[in-house]
Amino acid sequence: MSSAAERYAAVHDAALAAGRFADHRRRADHWADLAELFRVNPYRPWDKNLHAIAGYLQTTDVLLDVGGGAGRVSLPLAGQVHEVVLVEPSDSMRGQFIASRDEAGITNARVSPDWWLDSTETGDVAITSDVVYFVRDIEPFVAKLHNSASRRVIICIWRPTPGDMDNELRRILYDEQPAPWPGLPELATVLWEMGLLPDIQVIPQAPWWIPEAAGGLSDTEAVELAMARLERDDEPTRRQVQDNFDRLFERGPNGLSPRWLSGAREVMITWPTHGVQLV
Repeated sequence: MSSAAERYAAVHDAALAAGRFADHRRRADHWADLAELFRVNPYRPWDKNLHAIAGYLQTTDVLLDVGGGAGRVSLPLAGQVHEVVLVEPSDSMRGQFIASRDEAGITNARVSPDWWLDSTETGDVAITSDVVYFVRDIEPFVAKLHNSASRRVIICIWRPTPGDMDNELRRILYDEQPAPWPGLPELATVLWEMGLLPDIQVIPQAPWWIPEAAGGLSDTEAVELAMARLERDDEPTRRQVQDNFDRLFERGPNGLSPRWLSGAREVMITWPTHGVQLV
């Protein structure tokens, strides 16, 4: 019988073979063309995820943001901790983090360019958001998170994963069943086999990068959302969306909501480390 980590790797490999995402084990800057999209105002109003994370932080903490990109999560929290350390191998993402940090006048955040398994950074709380989908060998990645954090590990992911949120749309229109990304079921089983019993909190908010998921769409906006998610702009696809309109969208008093995104939720997985190393 295979282990949970082996099954996680198999799901990863199947998604990679199907072209669902790039091979992030290759030391290339996969985010060069997208990094600016992940830069957001550190002083924006907090969402429910930031409030949930902040509840675990102390003012004396060093917060390790592993694969934290442009600092979407950690820079807003810099005022709650002693120091933020971004561990991020992408040059473009680090550049956006530094620009965002400096523009906001945040002085207690620094960057480390290492890949996580090569990093020597330690802190009190280690957080990683939307990273584990791309990690094939998940057990050493998680073990290093645990061993590098004196107090707590926080992993934030989406259920379904960002790469799977359009699967139901494609199933309805094309009868496709794409190979899924590794997500919550695979990760939770790995953690349990590692002897970790995390708290798992579902956070009821729409995907931040798809504001249309919150609803309130006109008929035209609803069709355009589906077309954009399919990355298509042809009349046959447009007619297909219109022919399946009631299966794809739910009409409410404030407008239309995409049915295929209605169940998307952010999930926070966290556990205390008690300063005890995993071996």
